[in-house]
Amino acid sequence: MLGAGFGVGAIIYSFSLDGEVQSFRSSHQCTAAPDANCYQLRNVDITGVDISHGRGGESDTVHFTDSGASQEVAIHPAGLDSSVLKTGAQGVATVWHEKYTNLDVSGVSFATIDNPVGQRGEWRLIGIVVLGSLFFQASLLGGGFLYFQRRKASQAALPPRSSVETTGYPILPLVLHPSAPKSRLLVWLVALPIALAGLYFYVAQYGRIAQWTVGLASALLVVMGLVWQFVLLPRSAIYVDDLTFGTVSGLGRRKSWARAEAARVVLKSLDRGRRTPALPLAIVVGTDGRARTRFSALLYPEQAVTQFAAALRVPLDMDSLEIPITPAQLEKEIPGSMSWAIRHATALGAGIAIALIAVVLLAVGLSSAPTQR
Repeated sequence: MLGAGFGVGAIIYSFSLDGEVQSFRSSHQCTAAPDANCYQLRNVDITGVDISHGRGGESDTVHFTDSGASQEVAIHPAGLDSSVLKTGAQGVATVWHEKYTNLDVSGVSFATIDNPVGQRGEWRLIGIVVLGSLFFQASLLGGGFLYFQRRKASQAALPPRSSVETTGYPILPLVLHPSAPKSRLLVWLVALPIALAGLYFYVAQYGRIAQWTVGLASALLVVMGLVWQFVLLPRSAIYVDDLTFGTVSGLGRRKSWARAEAARVVLKSLDRGRRTPALPLAIVVGTDGRARTRFSALLYPEQAVTQFAAALRVPLDMDSLEIPITPAQLEKEIPGSMSWAIRHATALGAGIAIALIAVVLLAVGLSSAPTQR
């Protein structure tokens, strides 16, 4: 609530600056008889520039003399050529209501932090980013709640634990398609676009090339995710026919085994950490005790695992469903059920995180130290 109040307050404050912005834009250069809404153009000599780089990008403190008096202004160059701001350069400063609002050097006009147009845009952007982040977090929490409720309902609809042998034989061929949880629609269609919009405006301070590069890359990833989630995933399937069983990818590629190789279907709860709900995983175990294939039971209809086992004419073992098992333990119990990346997900994720942190720290170390121009 405090964050939402701050975001709304920032936006309201930005609108309160509309009058000052309008007055600034309608101002005119002062004449011999200056009035209350005019600006002055003063020739200045730059005596030094302090440069620092932080989370908000480059920030320059420009020291100059105006009619012999020492002055200084703060500037965020963003995508402008800040190399013209250097010791010994000459420029023209705009003074409006006793504040330096602009500094023109070598044909490049820099707005200072006292420029009302920039102040309004900055406060409005802060409000939009804060509210967008809060809405994104609320969407994730809502999606997580719906995910938990659906998972709980799915487990409640499964057959009793004592039901090991399957009864009733579905008509073959049996083809079952997964369906993405409805809660993901909220994340993909609402939360992610808002987050991308906030990221796009945030990166603008690093220049238009960086802004468009990050924007296009992020948009491409979202489009790929949408295609996988709502096009390829619904087209994938698990199937059983008279001679074989297997899986079908979203692109139509089949991976099959002979039905004689299936000995049982095991339903396990894969432990994914304390903060993440366990994933119900169905595994087809062969006659040699090794896994033939696996699929997430959460993505399929409630009775899909039961129908799949019945179509294979093999037992459905779900005695240990309520006890989560780690990928390493599951691989030891049923060889071939877990890939190397899944079994070492923590180490792999830590390695990637360390590499990314090292790159970020190196970039910050090279660019954050204050310099002078």
